[in-house]
Amino acid sequence: MNLLKYILIALLFTFLGYENPELVESPKKYIKGFLKKDVNNKNLNTSKNLTNIGEVEGNSFDLTYRKVLEYDDRTASFYVEVDDNNKAKFEVFLQDGIKIIDYNAIKMSMPFNVTFENNGGVKSVFKKNSKNYALISSKKNSNCYYASIYALDLKKNILETDCLPDFENVDFNGLGGAFINYGDNLILSIGAPEWNSEKIRNLAQINESLFGKTLIFKNEHLNIDQLKSIKKEDLEIFTKGHKNPQGLTLIEEKIYSVEHGPQGGDELNLLEQGKNYGWPIVSYGTLYNNGKGFLKRNNSTISPIFTFLPSIAPSSIGNCPSNLKNYYKENHCMLILSLRGMSLFIALVDKNDSRLISLEKFLINQRLRHFGLNSDNVVFQKNDVFYVSFDNEGIYELEFKNFR
Repeated sequence: MNLLKYILIALLFTFLGYENPELVESPKKYIKGFLKKDVNNKNLNTSKNLTNIGEVEGNSFDLTYRKVLEYDDRTASFYVEVDDNNKAKFEVFLQDGIKIIDYNAIKMSMPFNVTFENNGGVKSVFKKNSKNYALISSKKNSNCYYASIYALDLKKNILETDCLPDFENVDFNGLGGAFINYGDNLILSIGAPEWNSEKIRNLAQINESLFGKTLIFKNEHLNIDQLKSIKKEDLEIFTKGHKNPQGLTLIEEKIYSVEHGPQGGDELNLLEQGKNYGWPIVSYGTLYNNGKGFLKRNNSTISPIFTFLPSIAPSSIGNCPSNLKNYYKENHCMLILSLRGMSLFIALVDKNDSRLISLEKFLINQRLRHFGLNSDNVVFQKNDVFYVSFDNEGIYELEFKNFR
């Protein structure tokens, strides 16, 4: 009987949607949640039943990996802790609005304005003051796409951006969502989400827009005891001129980022507050639609430490585990995950002059999405083991071994 009711509701809103397309979005989410109800209470596959293991030989050591949790989706982020029995426990947030905790999947409570159109959904989930916040793609009316920060625990939108121009060319794959703790505050990246839109990409250079920026959220903005809606003018721009920054990490007070370029031109950057990183004025990539190039250098913008040609689609960056950090103690050591490159990279940067010293590739032939984090938003590691999400595969345990 309930199923018939949901079908009738869907048909009614579909009919009304011919004249009022903005009404269609809500029932679609309502039906989607109902159809997932049976999934929510299923146990997921754990390491007891999994045999996916591998090893990649490196120049001076090897990388081993083993699947420990299986599911079919892409992460928005995930967190790891170890219980008293030294067993890893995962809190996994998926882009389609599902949360996995204690090896069970549940549907997250999403706001009315969330949209899964144009590669949207939950793009990132971060922790601050022991609470969860999500960067989500949003829609109102039939032609207004924008981004929101949603307090998952309070079920409240606390920030909404302006509507994106050129709504027909929005691509929320480019919304960014990287984050790090920065003292008592938090830095969050918001990209300029487009595939072929000059109007959207130009927002990265407009100070009045939140798109194409890294932003400082002060502790009071994310304090659960006094949580209020945030006005965009209250946020401080840390850096601007970004296309799609997907990873941030802090190493000895220096902030490194990885960023998707257009066609080619993915970047490894060292971020300095107040600086302009050039998009869409400068890039070593080209436009998707016509292959047109960009300026390669501009005196008013900061050049990347390294540019990946061809693209690897870098999805995350994090600190190296202790054994690797000690092995390369003369340099800043960081791990980079890639989607298109289907690899894990080790990047070594000179501590003194920020030159890239080495970039070693470990080909895994899977799309690598996120590092598992601890509650301080830093890559979780214990006994040199760390965790990575593979698209549509699950969570893997990784370790560098056999140092030579």
